[in-house]
Amino acid sequence: MVSSKTTIRMIVLLSLMLTLGSGVFAQQAHTPAPVAPKAEPRSPDYVDFSGFKGKIFDVKYREPRFLIGAVSSLGSGFKGAEIRYSDEFRTISVRDFPENIAAIEEALKRLDTPQPAQPDVELRMHVLIATNGEAAGNPIPNDLSDVVKQMQATLNYKNYANIATVVQRVRGGARNISLIGSAELAAKLIEQTQPATARYEYRIHNVLLSPDQGGAYSVQLAETHFVFSGPGYVGTAEISTDLTLRNGEKVVVGTATLGNKGLILVLSAKVAK
Repeated sequence: MVSSKTTIRMIVLLSLMLTLGSGVFAQQAHTPAPVAPKAEPRSPDYVDFSGFKGKIFDVKYREPRFLIGAVSSLGSGFKGAEIRYSDEFRTISVRDFPENIAAIEEALKRLDTPQPAQPDVELRMHVLIATNGEAAGNPIPNDLSDVVKQMQATLNYKNYANIATVVQRVRGGARNISLIGSAELAAKLIEQTQPATARYEYRIHNVLLSPDQGGAYSVQLAETHFVFSGPGYVGTAEISTDLTLRNGEKVVVGTATLGNKGLILVLSAKVAK
């Protein structure tokens, strides 16, 4: 039998336990949950286009394609900014911040100035056919012997035939130059019973001369495009490139495949004194 004192102690102890428990539960209930840090707003990777302006500059004396290489570094470089040229209209178009446009305009004023008269340039073009068969055709010119030896060491052809040589004198700074002609392909060269005629055309957008510190010239040929077209069993070939030639240097401009043969274009430029 439980005494009344014991009963009172149990009631007091139970009340104390309930009081402490409710405090713990209340503390847990009111503990705030951790809050994730707010993400910083991400800045855009482009410029507000409302800050850009546009301007078109007329080019009077130099070639736009060469001027743009000198002034493009003055642009802001931001996405949406651009600088373009047009050889047809001889213009440079800029879209950028006003301060960048002003810097480009100032540079163009200094660079686009009249140039001294440039000497003439003698362009010499050789069209070669490479084959592992008989190299029937015109003899290889003596001044190409070193070039042919280099090609024999690097290309998979044993023999070379010169089917056309064109020489043309042009003025430095000339534009829209064409070297057009036809060539006879010997029957043995094309492995036929009869010879055939092929046509070729070499176009140069413009010719520029650049003197170095010693006064020697290099010749810049912009947008050159060569097309060779023969009968169906011979085929067609095209070669396009920009190139720079040192005075008197012979350069293999390009090679193209014509069936089991190769077409090779060799060009040299000599500045007239």
